[in-house]
Amino acid sequence: METIDHTTGNPVENVLSGMYKNFAVGADSISALLPEVEHMPLRRELFTQREYYREQMQDIRRQMAEIWMEPRESGKAARECSKMIIRMKAKTGMTEAKAAKLMAEGTNMGMVQLHELLNHNQNIPDELRAQGEAVLSHEREYLDRITPYL
Repeated sequence: METIDHTTGNPVENVLSGMYKNFAVGADSISALLPEVEHMPLRRELFTQREYYREQMQDIRRQMAEIWMEPRESGKAARECSKMIIRMKAKTGMTEAKAAKLMAEGTNMGMVQLHELLNHNQNIPDELRAQGEAVLSHEREYLDRITPYL
């Protein structure tokens, strides 16, 4: 598991960068998985979640621009690892249960990283902390929707 980088001295930049990375990895993973999923209700969930991640990435980009910051394209190793795992699983047959398990595991990993990010960057505005908590809430709801496919 790739950890969130906490190297800048600015906690707001740390949180925005970490959230952007989390959304980018999630969107890329779903994009890699979608061609392997034939079950329409699960495909719908995946499309909806990917759209959520893309919208969140746009929002984070806007927030970054307000403080003259651009997202670093980090997380390439995590994205490539996810794609490789999906390709390997697909070779043995991608069932809806396997796809849901991959998404649940990735979502859990992302939630752990977001908790870590918020816990390691205490001095952020309340609005940004609330934004992070709202993402965590959304991710819990997403898990609740995909676990029936396991």
